[in-house]
Amino acid sequence: MSSAGAGNGKSESVYTTSSGGTKRKRNDGPKFYAVRTGFNPGIYHTYKDCLEQVRGFKAPNFKSFPTLKEAEGFMKGLTVGTPSKFYGVQNGRVPGVYTDWPTVQAQITGWTKPKQKVFATRAEAEAFVRAGTSVSQGESVKNVSIPGGSTTPNPNTPTNAPPFKKSKKTNGTTGTSEAVPEPGTGLLPPGADDRFDNRIFLNPRTGKIEYKTAEEANATKLVPTKDFKGTLRIFTDGSSLGNGALGAVAGVGVYFGPQDPRNLSEPLAGSRQTNQRAELTALLRALELAPLDINVEVYSDSNYSINCVTVWHVTWRKNGWVTSNKKPVENRDLVEEVINKIEARDRKGVTTKFVWIKGHANFEGNVQADRMAVDAARRAKMGVPRDGQDAWGEP
Repeated sequence: MSSAGAGNGKSESVYTTSSGGTKRKRNDGPKFYAVRTGFNPGIYHTYKDCLEQVRGFKAPNFKSFPTLKEAEGFMKGLTVGTPSKFYGVQNGRVPGVYTDWPTVQAQITGWTKPKQKVFATRAEAEAFVRAGTSVSQGESVKNVSIPGGSTTPNPNTPTNAPPFKKSKKTNGTTGTSEAVPEPGTGLLPPGADDRFDNRIFLNPRTGKIEYKTAEEANATKLVPTKDFKGTLRIFTDGSSLGNGALGAVAGVGVYFGPQDPRNLSEPLAGSRQTNQRAELTALLRALELAPLDINVEVYSDSNYSINCVTVWHVTWRKNGWVTSNKKPVENRDLVEEVINKIEARDRKGVTTKFVWIKGHANFEGNVQADRMAVDAARRAKMGVPRDGQDAWGEP
């Protein structure tokens, strides 16, 4: 954000959030997918993310819940109801043990030669699933020829994946033949882009491929953060070219560090292209991109945005989201979204700090965030289509 009176002095103010005791209203739609046994146990917000953790894992244990509390209870091994039936899916999209028939249907509908069976106990169902995945890794890949002559299996390839279809290719010099995967079935070379459209997912209720809603596309997920124990520092900024005038265009910048893949430079969404909305959106995008279980410090040169989400919102909530002049609070939608993210982090027991820094005062992080926000606004002004984070992120 451009501030009047740029200088060389460095100054900052720190704001720490608190939950305020107000519960977030839960929508009826979202589900929480708890993966108790899989590649990375945790709670996920989309079925696609859940699938990545259990597909190819031997006898995974996972389940969907309507509330986060139930999902957390499942992860802790607490009893969440007492299912009377246990469905073992030995051959399907994701082999495993399920406790409801609709989920089973999602795994077997349209699947070639599905194999499932119902049991009275979980142990029997798990044994049934294991019986279908008893082939060792070496046996499952021993006849597959990997391009480049390597016979080492890809660790990301499920061990129970169907073997490649093979066609004979004759070597002109030796007269021997080797197994070559048919087009579309071979392994991708290192660094290749699979062109997967991350805007789609498999709906477990209908078994159909659907596009994600905006909320689903921007949802965060609970994943392990390995050995990182420090505080994550994030710099944010917003820019509006022609702010307040007809035809203004705005951009958002979020900077994590040099060459960090999370760095974000994107045009501001919506018809209201103001500097204040760009600054608030930058705070929101920073919290969406940050891991949910570590402390963060979010740096911004917008006193307005920081006060909105640390001080003023408390009174606004009490007064029904009207100001002292009895006027509706401006940018309420963005303020509430940021507060929801903060309160979700509060429930995880981590700290969210907002630090005000003077704009254009040679803070490297602020300089980079400002550059990314301005670049995004300029691209929008030139009519460059919005294409998501990857297109606008730092190269």
